[in-house]
Amino acid sequence: MPITSSSQSFSSFVNGWLIRHRYFVEQLTCASLLTLEEQQSLVTQFLSHCLQYYQEKSSAVSLAGDNVFTFFCPPWFTSYARLILWVGDFKPSLVFKLTDSSVGDLTRDQRDRISSLRSETRRRERDVMRDFALAQQSVADPPVMLAARRVGARGMVDGEELDLEEAMEALKRGMARAMNKADELRCSTVGKVVEILTPSQAVKVLRTIGELHLRLRELVGLERDHE
Repeated sequence: MPITSSSQSFSSFVNGWLIRHRYFVEQLTCASLLTLEEQQSLVTQFLSHCLQYYQEKSSAVSLAGDNVFTFFCPPWFTSYARLILWVGDFKPSLVFKLTDSSVGDLTRDQRDRISSLRSETRRRERDVMRDFALAQQSVADPPVMLAARRVGARGMVDGEELDLEEAMEALKRGMARAMNKADELRCSTVGKVVEILTPSQAVKVLRTIGELHLRLRELVGLERDHE
């Protein structure tokens, strides 16, 4: 699929974002040497840094037009990462697995709050997938499929081309909405988990999340893909 100017611009943004991201991960790795106030400041800066990524992505998706589909198999991810994506990025509930593996000193109250948040997140993931499925259903209706099969064959009859175009436009709008909802859920889930944690615990979780972002988007991996 050709890369549009929108996705090209976002891909260029990602290259610079990754440089800053790597710096933040290094800071999070050394954060045990910081005071609690300094750790909290670093957590806030890192969350703002991640939010910037999704804000830029949302703008790019809104301008993508015919090639919004590029963002569901993005060229700025490694080939391996593209195999495990959920609506174009990491699955929100993955944050809970990363928290479990990163923090071993959660209090009973923290565990209860995280458990409740986990249930809420999984429910919202199902909502996103339902919207995603409904968007794809717009091009699976029998009249649209019949018109699509006629493309390149004997041609479409009167009105079928318009039906197909309208269905594709509905698909693109629906998929863009689903992606924006998924990205919103990704951001809000991380933010809510951090609110439950102490600064030192949040540093550990965000370092793990930051390392995951690097593995999914590592420039070295992308260079190997191009080779």
